[in-house]
Parts: sequence; C-alpha cells; structure tokens
Amino acid sequence: MSSPRNVQTRPLFIIGCVRSGTTLVRNLLRRQPNVICPEETHYFRYAEPFRPEQPLQLKNSPTLRKHREIDGITPENFDQMLLKSHSRGDLMRLHIQHMAQAQGLEFYKWFDKTPQNVYGIPLIRSEFPEACFLHLVRNPLNVVASLKLGKVMKVTDIYGACNYWIEAVSIIRELAPLLGSDLLEIKYEDFTTDPVASMQRLLKFSGLGDRVDLYSSRDTHIERNQFTDILNDKEKRIVLERCGALAKEYGYDLECLVS
Repeated sequence: MSSPRNVQTRPLFIIGCVRSGTTLVRNLLRRQPNVICPEETHYFRYAEPFRPEQPLQLKNSPTLRKHREIDGITPENFDQMLLKSHSRGDLMRLHIQHMAQAQGLEFYKWFDKTPQNVYGIPLIRSEFPEACFLHLVRNPLNVVASLKLGKVMKVTDIYGACNYWIEAVSIIRELAPLLGSDLLEIKYEDFTTDPVASMQRLLKFSGLGDRVDLYSSRDTHIERNQFTDILNDKEKRIVLERCGALAKEYGYDLECLVS
C-alpha cells in the first residue's frame, strides 16, 4: 500500500474546558468513515518550548504514554517521531500518519480532541493555518460538580475548578473575532438534547463526513443537573459569583439555578 494520504482541506480541533462533553463528541465523530482521531495528545498545551531531544512533559507523562499506547504508538515509535519533528505540528502530523498506516487507510481525514489545547490556539494556527475549531461550552455548575466528583479528573478546590471554566471560555471570547468562521461554538446541552441536529451542524462545519444517518437520539441523554447533588450551597454561590457573568453570555442563568 502507498503512504496514507490526508484528503481534507483543514483539520478540526475540539477545545474547551475539561468536563464539557468533548469525549462524547469525539466518540460520535469517530463513527465517520476513514476519520482518525488520536487520544488526547496535549501537543499544543504545554508552555515549554518544543525541543525534540527533551520533551519532558510529553514524553514522561504516564497518561500521555497510555494515550499513545492506545493509538498504537510505542515508546520507540515516539522517539523516532520526535527525531523527525522540528515543531509540534510535525509531531502531530507524524502521529496521525502512524495511525493511518496502522489502520491500513489509503485516504483519511483527521481531527484532534484535547480540551486543554485551548491554551495553544495561536500555535495551532501557526502550524495549521486552515484549521477549524469546535468550542464546546457547558453549564459551569455542572463542570465544577464533575471536577469535584472526579471520575476522570478530580479538582476539589472550587475556585480552581471555576478557573478551569473561566480561563477556557475567556480565551475563546478573546480569540473569536480572529478565528471568525473557523470557530464553531455549541453548547453541550444542545448535543445532549438533539445529537442528530448537532452532529449535522458539526459535520457541515468540519467537512469530516456526511453520514448523519449514523446518529440517533439514543446516542445521548438529556443533561442532568448533577450539581444539585454534588455541590453544597456555599459552593454553588462561589460558582455563581465567579462564573455568572460569563455564563450569562451563553444563556446560562446561574442565579435562577442556585436560588
């Protein structure tokens, strides 16, 4: 087989605050034929300058090593990829190419789902000028509750949990005018309420496929306000005070929800 070839005009990056539904959307989007998405890469997250000979956080993180193992990339493979890479973009491309080769794909499209890459949007744009971005935003009360619960990622400091949401949303709000039509923002609650319509909208935006028939209402369940059981009254008020103004811009009336 000849080397796999990327046939898309622009890659999609799914970004936002952690615990905002990015994994759900990734799993739905992966159903499209010949579409590749690695586990979370974090290639554009860390602030340390890219240096192939010593990528400490990327190489040594047990979580990221496990992610690469899932993608079929051994430590030896990763070392070889690093030696060939002059930038984060090179490393991203080699990661995707390795997955395409392993899957026996002649033609493919790809996207990345690493919420924390929101911190590296300018770097992504410099490496992939044609990239488009999906920003998933979720009610901060439920984001903070999910972080406190900690099934995937545990943050017990409520102020810190709030700041995860505030920072991600604030970055997008500042960069939105520059991203223009390359940015699509969808509320997590819209995905859970009508996954078919939401996926149709995302597919049209990203160009990653057109198989809307692969989705149904059974793919999701309506968002349950878990914060009512997980956050105490004081914690709810903290979220309201810290996140209320930004949340209102997305149609979340936290005052009404916590009163």
